[in-house]
Amino acid sequence: MDHFHAVILAGGSGTRLWPLSTPSSPKQFLPLPSGKSMIQETLARVAPLIAPESAWVVTNRALTELVHQHVPSVPVSHILGEPMGRSTSAAIGWAAATIVRQDTQAIMASFHADHAIAHVDALRRALRLAYELARQECLVTLGIKPTTAETGYGYIRFAEKLDEGYGHQAYRAERFVEKPDLATAQIYLADGHYVWNSGMFIWKVETILAELHTHLPELAKKLDVIGAAMGTPQERTTVDELWPTLPAIPIDYGVLEKTKNLVVIPVEIGWSDVGNWEQYGALFTADKLGIRAVGHHQGLGSQNIFVYNTTPRKVYTIGLEDVVVVELDNATVICHRDSVQRVKELAEQEQKKL
Repeated sequence: MDHFHAVILAGGSGTRLWPLSTPSSPKQFLPLPSGKSMIQETLARVAPLIAPESAWVVTNRALTELVHQHVPSVPVSHILGEPMGRSTSAAIGWAAATIVRQDTQAIMASFHADHAIAHVDALRRALRLAYELARQECLVTLGIKPTTAETGYGYIRFAEKLDEGYGHQAYRAERFVEKPDLATAQIYLADGHYVWNSGMFIWKVETILAELHTHLPELAKKLDVIGAAMGTPQERTTVDELWPTLPAIPIDYGVLEKTKNLVVIPVEIGWSDVGNWEQYGALFTADKLGIRAVGHHQGLGSQNIFVYNTTPRKVYTIGLEDVVVVELDNATVICHRDSVQRVKELAEQEQKKL
């Protein structure tokens, strides 16, 4: 796959996985059951498809050294440190504007560093089809075939089939839809033409830069200036001057909802957006009572719980059900599975105290 580049977006804060995920070590650096961190597994999934010098990471500037520690094979000059978050149009656009200076024929695939994927071979086959479509000037996204009426994800509706290969089919993307309520999500699931928006995109760098100039011209002009400064003595000052002025617009809204050139490949790859403690716990193996435990735990009459204990202390549970217990050196969190999204509120309260 000549001229194929992988861009890993690693700027998230992961507040719903607090207190394990913190601003200085957010969730993309957390360990998975394999022992590798999320960002390490993200790179490992695509490494066989790219040259070693074709990997890139966009992250918070304060995290560039941590990124280098986790993925030392990525050249230091390929770790782009944002002074502040400006969403995915800016992050992906910066990577594209930098890559195109080195390789005008480049095709880039962007991945979020905090996703888990169980079926890596299926992902790689889908990327091969996406690569071929990207060479034809298509903007390609991988859509996750929904397994439940999920209300936490955006959806994409697809229309007629355009191509197939490597065990996958590609369709014209008809429209994006926002996170639905439960009744609407059930309709989408029954329809059979909706997929979850995975946030994985594949396209020529020149194609996405042209789309940015069409739909977000002011952003694109500033990214051109930043791209031209990369690798020069003016790089840092140019980024510091222009970056705070960039609009914070997700690329889904800024470009993909407007373009007529979007193709979606529905996939079944065992995908998980590891966004909270319930989703993180689901990555670990459960016993016959549905108990998942990391570190020491002993229970009596408990079921369907997740215990994450990184301390020498022993955690005991009695008669608990549908509960998450997080025991760290500096904090303990206990919450019902129905309330895992509210962990973010605790994280924000604690951050305000600093």
